[in-house]
Amino acid sequence: MTPRTLHRGSRAFSPSGLRAVCVAGDEAGARHLETWELTEAGPRRRLRITLDQDLPLTQCVALDDGRALLSWHEPGGVQHIDLFDLTGGRRSLGPCPTPLRLLPGLDLPGWIATAVAYGADDHSTVFRVGDDEPWLTPVVRLPGRLGGAAAVGPCLAVTAVVDGTPTPLRIDPAALESDRVTRLTGDGSGAGVGHVLLSRAGRVLLALDTGAGLRLGVTTGTVVRLLDGLGTPDSTVTPLTLDPTGGLLAASVNRGARSELALYDVESGAIRQVATPPGVVGPEAAWTHRGLWLAYTGPTRPTVFGWVRPGESELRSAPAQAGRHPARLERLPGAKGSLEAVVYGPDWRAGAPVVIVLHGGPDRHWTLAFDSLFQLFADAGLAVIAPNQRGSTGYGREHADAIRGAWGGPDLADIRALRAYVDETRGPDAPRPAVYGSSYGAFLALLAAAADPDGWSGCVAVAPFSSVPALYADAYRPTRNLIDRLVGHGDVDDVLGPRDLLRLAGLIRTRVFLLHGRLDETIPVAHARALAHRLIDAGHGHVTYREPADRGHTALTALAGAPQPREITDFLTRPDARRGASVGQENRPPLAAMAHN
Repeated sequence: MTPRTLHRGSRAFSPSGLRAVCVAGDEAGARHLETWELTEAGPRRRLRITLDQDLPLTQCVALDDGRALLSWHEPGGVQHIDLFDLTGGRRSLGPCPTPLRLLPGLDLPGWIATAVAYGADDHSTVFRVGDDEPWLTPVVRLPGRLGGAAAVGPCLAVTAVVDGTPTPLRIDPAALESDRVTRLTGDGSGAGVGHVLLSRAGRVLLALDTGAGLRLGVTTGTVVRLLDGLGTPDSTVTPLTLDPTGGLLAASVNRGARSELALYDVESGAIRQVATPPGVVGPEAAWTHRGLWLAYTGPTRPTVFGWVRPGESELRSAPAQAGRHPARLERLPGAKGSLEAVVYGPDWRAGAPVVIVLHGGPDRHWTLAFDSLFQLFADAGLAVIAPNQRGSTGYGREHADAIRGAWGGPDLADIRALRAYVDETRGPDAPRPAVYGSSYGAFLALLAAAADPDGWSGCVAVAPFSSVPALYADAYRPTRNLIDRLVGHGDVDDVLGPRDLLRLAGLIRTRVFLLHGRLDETIPVAHARALAHRLIDAGHGHVTYREPADRGHTALTALAGAPQPREITDFLTRPDARRGASVGQENRPPLAAMAHN
């Protein structure tokens, strides 16, 4: 039987919006480059090319003639760009002289893609990518790091930091050097521009951060008119694309764990809702005479190219995969109010084993997107509860900002309250819940295991860190930037004390499973090694440690037959997870492996 697709990432539409490309992964662990034609009758896959290795950090560009570009990084970080022809033939354009972000090409001779590089001099360079030598040609140099970007016809619109403020710029590579860049006026309030869209009719749409939430504005020439009516305090709006005339804006309206599709009339302000199955929309989209195209995923549908036919108000997509578990949303108690949770598998109120799954970030949230790990857990009879505790995005600024300067504070309180509610509801004879987390969620899961030593049947931590100060000292710059941006510095003043897992390890009594990829460039693997040694030295009776040599930060992928997800599933479901079970020590990382990567 052909392995089923689990995900489609690195998605991109061609400049005309009539073709698409992505990198797909299947249950057997294979990776494929897929090219698609977007027809009046729906998406039609044209090529499926098996890639000979697991390529990290991929980017794709779809060309209007059916060809595709694939950017990938080899171990050690060198970036390569390959060109695939209409038959699947592959040609290397060459290694990149500097890290490049790829964008669609422009309607200009020899311009198959656009690339942007950010240099050490705090300037960005825009390049033309061609299929002949020289394949990379600089076009213009701009101040700061470029944010949102859109390529339509012969022009490119970007946001750049000008005088300390994100500012929209229009780039016309065919113009003379002195006229090549035009500054688009902001709204006069000093608002930064985080996103910019272009229509083929020349209309520009800006997403403005006014300090009071997202506002949308359209500009013609130097005049910006703000739009109202799309967002609410408990939702976020992501502009996706404009129709060919620039008169309609497609936007995803995200409310908690699900998103909906809305069409906004730029002139009248009228909003038309598009019937959308429970799931997640976007952010990639294109709008052509054949309809509106976008990425869509739901609990039983790995990401597909969905479409809205001209004149219709219904999102069409590929059918659900047979045998997949649906998801449901529930409101469950936190420490200070209810929390929304995504729930899979059997009714957690009955006797099935339960796992409370914590997301990473922390600036993320669980959604109704397809999740292969949740499917695997549900296959094994686990009831999955994935809460969006305080600190999660998608529920307004107050909910997200609750943990600023207090990582492991209000969010930990919510998880403890949820665990207590689940235990109380299920009764004294039911198995205690287990806790699972990845990245920041792994840190939070281990904190929960320390805070309630007898409250959990097991704890799985994938790519954990021991403390925020230790991570800040050890990590690469992007991770330190994230900690600064999310105000991860600071600590919580309560009975548990500083959130340092090396200090708290002696409190943890439940079984622990640690998994950390040796190639992780986000959280150094030394953190998991140190935690394993500290747990064992503190006399912990059962610590399982796994360190895949060929994996990075996303060390766990739920592939059919892969050892790590199966082992974790067995860990969460086996009989000694029940109350009163005894535990025994397992493998200890070698001391020689404790040096930082």
